[in-house]
Amino acid sequence: MQELRYNTEQIVRVGVLLAKTKDNPIIPVTGATLNWFWWRYLIKSDGTVIDIINFYWNDIPNCDGCYFLTFPMNVCDKLGSLILYIHDSFSLGKPIFMEFNVITQNEWDSKYGNSLLSVEQDSKLG
Repeated sequence: MQELRYNTEQIVRVGVLLAKTKDNPIIPVTGATLNWFWWRYLIKSDGTVIDIINFYWNDIPNCDGCYFLTFPMNVCDKLGSLILYIHDSFSLGKPIFMEFNVITQNEWDSKYGNSLLSVEQDSKLG
């Protein structure tokens, strides 16, 4: 599960999207746009469902079937789980289901940034 930083825009990698074919082997879906898929949602930890049709979506160069998807800042405004679901029974061989965890900025920065976790000393302890 990928961790995302609270209240910030995030770019995630999505894929591999595989085409559903009758006679040919399953192949990566290239050049896809989000309006190709009937179901394309994010589900926040509070149950809010967001259609991602207008989110920025772009092919990852030299990586057929993989895409960059940009989550605007308001998507990561709830701490906890965030689920991405993309599917179309006519074009995709398998649905895309990804889980993310939105964590506090302080926690994210201490794990992935260059700064240390910010803590305050209790005056009673020392």
